[in-house]
Order: sequence, then C-alpha cells, then structure tokens
Amino acid sequence: MKLAIFGVGGFIGSNLVEHLIEQGEHEVVGMDVTKDKLAGIEGPNFRFVDGNVGEDVATAKELTAWADAVVDLIAYANPSIYVQSPLDVVQLNFFENMKILEYCLEAGTRLIQYSTSEVYGKRTRDEEYHDDHSDLVMGPVQKQRWIYASSKQLLERIIYAHGIRGDLEYSIIRPFNFVGPRFDYLVPAGSRGGPRVFSHFVSALLSGGPIHLVDGGGQHRCFTHIKDASEAFSAIVENPGGRNEIFNVGNPNTNITMRGLAELMTNIYEELTGKKPDNEIIEISGEDFYGKGYEDMDRVPPNVDKLRALGWEPTRDLDTIFREAIEYYLAPERHAAIL
Repeated sequence: MKLAIFGVGGFIGSNLVEHLIEQGEHEVVGMDVTKDKLAGIEGPNFRFVDGNVGEDVATAKELTAWADAVVDLIAYANPSIYVQSPLDVVQLNFFENMKILEYCLEAGTRLIQYSTSEVYGKRTRDEEYHDDHSDLVMGPVQKQRWIYASSKQLLERIIYAHGIRGDLEYSIIRPFNFVGPRFDYLVPAGSRGGPRVFSHFVSALLSGGPIHLVDGGGQHRCFTHIKDASEAFSAIVENPGGRNEIFNVGNPNTNITMRGLAELMTNIYEELTGKKPDNEIIEISGEDFYGKGYEDMDRVPPNVDKLRALGWEPTRDLDTIFREAIEYYLAPERHAAIL
C-alpha cells in the first residue's frame, strides 16, 4: 500500500514511520515542515518531502493522488495554545485539515484521520467511552480549552457525512494519551503552560524543579504506548473492517490519576538513575498554569472492542510506557539544555 503521511515530523508520525519501515510492507512518503524527530529513521520504503501541506498545494495534491491512503496528523496538541491562541487552533486543526479532506475527495483517496479522545469532552454517566454511542459533551464557550475538541469533533462529523454520502472512504482514530520516545519536548524547571503532563513531569525530574499538580492532580487518564498505537494503525489500515469506522486507540488497563502518575514517574526515575528525587510538589489551578479559559476534566477508560475485533490488543503496561519514555530523555544530549 502507498501511504502519504501529512504531519510526519511529529511524535506520532516519526514513530509511525519507524514502525512502517520495520514492517517493510508499505511505500511511505511523509510531508512536513520539520524533520528533527525523524533523525536516524531511514529505510528504502520511506521518503521525506519538506513542505507545508496548506501552502504547497500542488505537492500535497500530487501525493494524495499517488497514495492509496492519506494519513492526516496535522494538529496543535498543546493545552496552552487552546486558551492563548484559539483562532490559530481552529485554523490548523479544522480549516487546514479540511483542505486535506478536499484533496482526498478530489483524488478519490482514502483518508486516515487522527482525531483526539478529547472529543468526548466532559465525563458523562458512561463507565467507558464507546467509539460509536458515547455522548460528546463540551464545556461553555468561555472555556476556550474546548475549541480544540470542538474543531476535531466538527471535522469528524464532516468526514462521517461524506462517508454516508458515499464519496469518501475513511478511518478516524481517536488517540488516548500516546506516550513514548520523541514525545513532545522538555521545558525549563518550573515552567507553566506548554506541552502535556509527561513533559512537565520528566523535565522537573531531570532538573530538580517543582512538579505542578494542576487542579490537585485528581484527574484520571489512560495512557497508550506509542508502539501499541502504531500497531493499531496497521490493524485499521490493513483490515477491511477498518474502513468507514471510528476507533478508540487506547489502553483501558492503564487508568491513573495525575498525582499517581507523578509518583510513578518519580519511582521509575529513581530506579533508572539511582538518584532519589526531592522535587517540591505544588498544587496549582488550571487557569494559573495554562491561562484564562482553561478547564480540566476527569476521563474514563476507552472501550476498544471494535479494535480488538480486528485482532489488536494493547500489550505494554504503565511501567513499560513511562520507563521507555523516561529512558529516552535520560540521554545527556536531550536534557542538557534544561540543566
């Protein structure tokens, strides 16, 4: 199969390419404005194209027409941006992604759209999130954190509508907190805002800075090893049952609070380094940490029965997920800048 991956230079894209190279079953072309995370990832079945999908229209259309499937990974996934630059979030996460949808409609190419588990919004009475029948509940307009989830949800609904009309073949993937090597980036000690929780916690452990627990750290999340996520992609793309469906990609067995995650990562760091961390724990409100308009939520585990029916099962536990991610950032060249 010929795959064109837009947004290939990020965390998910770089790990997906590594997985597809190892498989050796597909011809892959990736396009992005950056390739730092792709350093050292090479193979005869992978080619990188330097370019902006929204601006280099001719190239993007050419790749779409060449491919059997387009994989759309282009998005802002950073809570600070949701509240500080909401219009930029809509522009990239909705309007730029709509261009890719239009390229696929024009070429008759299948679209593999990465969405987000945040489309489920606030916790409802469900004990788990079901791909097809859980309600999607957003917060008030004044809480701009929800502009990310709303943009993704609207994009999903338009893709689904085209599928029902019969002019688009698609698969929608809802990631549940993928973590692993090349995840996000490190930040200076004590930083507020910016990337997601793992980056803040590991940066604090490496630098000795404070560990911030946003809104007390009682929120639950389920985490997924990026290798499990890449294997889920293969199951969806290569199986006829993966067509014209929406899939949760997550690990229901890794549910943990953010306070529990801080403790877990602290213990793993001590085991890996032999150094006992003594980070100050600071509780802070979401608005003080991320900015006005932020709102957090509790979350329940994903139901992954549809994906299991394709033969996929997550196999990496919480310890493995965070041990391998922390090991990646223990390399001196990766954390020297924040010390």
